[in-house]
Amino acid sequence: MKLTDFYSKVISQEPYNDMGVFFSSYESFEEIPLVSRYSRLAFLQAQMSSDRVSDFLTGLAVFLLNSIKALTAAGADNKHFYAVTYTDFEALEEQGVAIPNIFVYPKPSSIGFVEKLKSDPVATVSREMEEVRRHFSNCGVETLFDFYESRFYDVACGEDIVRVFAVPKSFENDR
Repeated sequence: MKLTDFYSKVISQEPYNDMGVFFSSYESFEEIPLVSRYSRLAFLQAQMSSDRVSDFLTGLAVFLLNSIKALTAAGADNKHFYAVTYTDFEALEEQGVAIPNIFVYPKPSSIGFVEKLKSDPVATVSREMEEVRRHFSNCGVETLFDFYESRFYDVACGEDIVRVFAVPKSFENDR
């Protein structure tokens, strides 16, 4: 696969094509998906298995987080908390691909956010958490992240809403 093809078919169509999207002023949290249209996955799925596409996208999310950290060190405004999230587990079942998001939460609203995630009791490791950790492990970066899960029942849609957070340990001092 040529990275220029990946750029022209996927990245150029996504908001993070301009890294400034990660430094915008947000009132609440935002989740910017790495692939916002399932049709864009066809290019990747023609090149590799769905499981490898999930690994590839996980690696891309880690690359983007490292790029954000480098940009903030180079003088970009660091008034946000960043993580990788996975939210669309129904699409994982339907498409076979876990699509990560870059989670952006402005400070000072995000202060205490991770502590709140840590305080939520988790009785067992969910299948969603296992799936996310597996992709980070396949990329060789699982030990660089802390993983948390948020789960609640939404009465409006009658379903559990699950969000798995992968928080880079390198951002520990930035919280």
